[in-house]
Amino acid sequence: MRRALSMTLAAFALACSGTPVQPTTKPVIPTAPPKEQLGKYSPAARAAFEQGVKALQETPPNYKGAVTAFEQATKDSPKYFVAWLNLAYSYERLGRYEDATKAFKQLIKNDVTDRGVNLALGRSLLMTNQPDLAITEFESVLRKNPKDLQAKNNIAAAYLAKSDEKLALRYVKEVLAVQPKNVPAIINLGILYMNENKLPLALLMFKKALGYEEDNARAHNNLGMTYYKLNTVPLAVIEFEKAIELDPTMDEARINIASVYLDYLDYKRALEEFQKVRARFPKHYIAMIGEANSLYGTGDFEGAVKVYEESFEINEKNTEALLRAGKIYEEQLNKPQKALIFYEKYLAAANPPANDPIRQNVQFLKQAQTLQPQTTSSEPKPTGEGAPADGTPAEGAPAEGAPAEGAPAA
Repeated sequence: MRRALSMTLAAFALACSGTPVQPTTKPVIPTAPPKEQLGKYSPAARAAFEQGVKALQETPPNYKGAVTAFEQATKDSPKYFVAWLNLAYSYERLGRYEDATKAFKQLIKNDVTDRGVNLALGRSLLMTNQPDLAITEFESVLRKNPKDLQAKNNIAAAYLAKSDEKLALRYVKEVLAVQPKNVPAIINLGILYMNENKLPLALLMFKKALGYEEDNARAHNNLGMTYYKLNTVPLAVIEFEKAIELDPTMDEARINIASVYLDYLDYKRALEEFQKVRARFPKHYIAMIGEANSLYGTGDFEGAVKVYEESFEINEKNTEALLRAGKIYEEQLNKPQKALIFYEKYLAAANPPANDPIRQNVQFLKQAQTLQPQTTSSEPKPTGEGAPADGTPAEGAPAEGAPAEGAPAA
């Protein structure tokens, strides 16, 4: 089964002039704040802020360290708005969009009414699957300036996320009518063509965008998507790699290239990319499932089932993951009682037909469980290497065979 890859909406990253849509696309680091403002912040807050700045200036940037420092700065001085902006930026770079949303709302609550903050808040809302709320933020910018092309690009991106191609196209056209070389609008138009399976036109749009801005990571990622859909996989991989080179934090491109590696059974390289995403964003569900599938492919069955079980905290009804966890426990780890737990959860979630083999397997495991000999406190219990404990068979050798095809959803 070929994996569903991730498109990226252009309006998030670039303004019509090629500058960031929101101020947090780059950290806000005042080198010499006005002296009259220094008294507003405690010495501890200023020290924490400077520590956060140093973390961002590391190569590569230490976003986790920056978050810790800026959180401390805002805790010590809640009105330290530049610290809040840098905190939101650092949250975004770690994929912590819900936390970024809270940080932007805190700024707005304190009457920081910069248009960039509204755009950034909309972006974070969109990244947390709240397109309607995102549109509200983008429209608030547009109401103040009906000619704001950044806001229109972001609205187009939000409607693309809602699969409302008609309204998305309306805003894309409005931007291109004013600025024909607007790169985000061209990319969004390419995504519209891709959604309509007009792949030659999509290819044309993404190449056109790169003609104007050759270092646009999102254009490279979406060009890779188009090549992938055209079954030109080597060129797709080249474009995904280029996108990652330009923006190492672009999760979409890493997920895409990892999914290609998984398709072609290169489990080790797939695992590396999925784990890089999770290093930044531990609860990234797609990367989590991809990592589990890759671990399965490399033969690390205990590692794989551990990640599958972790994924159930986010989505306990992923039938493919439930089934895979059950099979690992039964066939590779020789723990039928654990397998039974996940098989029953699979049946509850999938509700397969009565003749489904898993239903028969569940009945067999239940019968086998009742036939196991029981020990009492008066009976000698087996000891020594390889002896069963509490009626659970000793672990067996891993079974041979590659994992069944199973794609993380995009």
